[in-house]
Amino acid sequence: MQLNFFPIQFEFEKFQINSEPYNEERLAALRNLHNSTHSFFRNGDSIYISNKDGGDNVAIGNYSEKSIFGDNQITSSLIKHIFFRTFKDRFPQYTPVDFYPFRFFSGKEDIIKNALPDNLKDKIGYKKLIEVQLRLTEINGVKRFGFLINIRRNWIFKLSCYELNAEGFDLKGLDVLHAETLPGLTNILAPNEEFVGVLKEVIGTKAIIETNEGSKEFELNELFIRKSKFNIGKYLTFATSQQKCDEILNIIESKRSDIYNPKNLYAEITKIAENLFTQNGQPILFQNKDSFCFTVDHKPLGLSNTIELKTPTFIFDHAATKTNNYNPDAGLSNYGPYDSITFDIKTPKILCICNKQNRGNFTKFLSSLKDGLPQSKYFQKGLQKKYDLQDVVFDIKEIQDYTLNEYLNAIKSDDDGKPHLAIIEIPAAFKKYDDRKNPYFAIKAKLLSLEIPVQYITTEIVKNHNEYILNSLALQLYAKLGGIPWVLPSQRSVDREIVIGIGHSWLRNNQYAGAEQNRVVGITTFLSGDGQYLLSDKVKEVAFDDYFSELLKSLRTSIEKLSSEYGWAEGDTVLLIFHIFKPIKNTEFDVISQLVKEISRFKIKFAFVTISQIHPTMLFDINQHGVQKYGSRNLIGAYIPNRASNVFLDSETCIVQMLGANELKTTKQGMSKPIQIKIRTPQGNYDNNGLNEMIFHDLSYITQQIFSFTYLSWRSFLPGEEPATMKYSNLISRLLGKMRNIPGWNADNLNYGLKRKKWFL
Repeated sequence: MQLNFFPIQFEFEKFQINSEPYNEERLAALRNLHNSTHSFFRNGDSIYISNKDGGDNVAIGNYSEKSIFGDNQITSSLIKHIFFRTFKDRFPQYTPVDFYPFRFFSGKEDIIKNALPDNLKDKIGYKKLIEVQLRLTEINGVKRFGFLINIRRNWIFKLSCYELNAEGFDLKGLDVLHAETLPGLTNILAPNEEFVGVLKEVIGTKAIIETNEGSKEFELNELFIRKSKFNIGKYLTFATSQQKCDEILNIIESKRSDIYNPKNLYAEITKIAENLFTQNGQPILFQNKDSFCFTVDHKPLGLSNTIELKTPTFIFDHAATKTNNYNPDAGLSNYGPYDSITFDIKTPKILCICNKQNRGNFTKFLSSLKDGLPQSKYFQKGLQKKYDLQDVVFDIKEIQDYTLNEYLNAIKSDDDGKPHLAIIEIPAAFKKYDDRKNPYFAIKAKLLSLEIPVQYITTEIVKNHNEYILNSLALQLYAKLGGIPWVLPSQRSVDREIVIGIGHSWLRNNQYAGAEQNRVVGITTFLSGDGQYLLSDKVKEVAFDDYFSELLKSLRTSIEKLSSEYGWAEGDTVLLIFHIFKPIKNTEFDVISQLVKEISRFKIKFAFVTISQIHPTMLFDINQHGVQKYGSRNLIGAYIPNRASNVFLDSETCIVQMLGANELKTTKQGMSKPIQIKIRTPQGNYDNNGLNEMIFHDLSYITQQIFSFTYLSWRSFLPGEEPATMKYSNLISRLLGKMRNIPGWNADNLNYGLKRKKWFL
């Protein structure tokens, strides 16, 4: 395997650098006087100086000796500044978009250039945006600095609103950006662009923009339309024709598979590295006049798996005698669900609502769901027999049309007792509605307020269902009823273990600068070490600023409840692993450690772990030639490592490939990035007051557990990209955020009859 990481080579361990005591005015003055030849950056209480091109007669600051890895923050800043200035010297024709991460547009390979009329070439384009980021790693115990290289495609649009208005193009109603060149950075960095709002009116050379702070006036020559497919398509239609616009947009769509092809991406990245880090076949020496220098390998770092991640064993009975080592679906078909003996809804009553015009297809769909498809491979038994139910009773209600009132009336008309579940047919068009006016969320809120989980089915699926759809649907339905299809083996390293998922979703009125936004946090899921969904404590929407205090309340009550319910003994070792969406602050470590001390009858250890798909690291396997899928002659997934491929980047950080070539469905999925798992520790000068003894540091254990938990989502039999903890809590947060503005909705409704049911799947 190879990373998109290109190691930096030094020939020394220590270096000398000039510095001065930090002062804001002094830093500004130095940059004003010497910015053309020197770089200045702050670290702690000092200003550090790198002389790239200045004369020897310019003496600034005093020498001090530093260590490459011992003073890694200073080393990092030096590398970034020297790389930036060397790039500007070697490639003066490029104007970087950002200093860090360092980004610039490729001057070549504009895939739509030949289709554009001559007057628009180089003014509009669709080009590679190349990104270079510096990282310090400690792979296999070896510390290395290196550059990560990534590529994506972005629109180029150089025509200002002043030029567009002069052409007669109608700007009203379009999203616009305000471009501002920062002082001293003309031709050094591209102008800073801010998404300010919607253009309402043009008055001479100015425009009135509706922003989140009210109407504001901007010069037209400082405004650009937002580089979206809609905006650029509208202009292309105006400047050329609808036919030409469609031709240009279709070129991009037709090349999407090639653009995101992993093999092509690998070739592009290695070619970029060769151009950036070598010249005439020899390594470029990046250096300043103070003798700090380095070279960069133009070949990516090669490596092998750090640990062997194992597919978990799936358990289907309390005695752990009924197991399957490969496939939970086969285990269910052979043994039935894990809680078959104890599950108390053996004859579920299901409210079913459909449009009267689709009743025939709907009843056929329900029959297939209940009894299975005799000739199928995966769903012969159906919901009833596969999940060891005595019967499934459908109560079918018809609606005249797809309106909220029709659905609500059908729900009210159920006089035969409360159903255990609802299956509701909806049109696919509901997905396009605004959240606040969408019957989807209003119906869900109504049913959940009655403590009835709901499963939506689109009209298209009702008419065209198959064994794969029905198989996944039955799994979700059983989980929503409160069933446990399977569990995983418990770890034996501690007496008790709780894995806590904390998810979130963003709510904002728009994407303009200054938009009011809230992050709704879901303190939602408590799972045991074997993956059993223990409880969700008190489900509520929590503002981002309040989430930690709510977490502490949740922890206190949950630990008390679980210790009583599961018979924890005094002196038991309890491991709390938090799967969380954001890095933890030092103050939050303080609060958790205090809580641990308060609950003194148990020996509690804890770990905060972030799990992210947004990071710059990629894995390639040049020996993976691809796999054939679904009878296709074409291979897909070339250069993508197998699922479970992993690398420990340091003692706290691991990347794991969750979608390998075998898990991809089509070539349009392109490159599959690994997830990043990181154990969070206090930062800076932190008086831990015994905290190290409380923090669980075993990255191998945590990585294997997260990998195992990706087999527990119960939305599908296939493993996911994220563990059930994050999947569950993010789903809950998203739904709470969507339903918060529905009249009469109260999240407290979820804290009683639905407490242990996966209503959010």
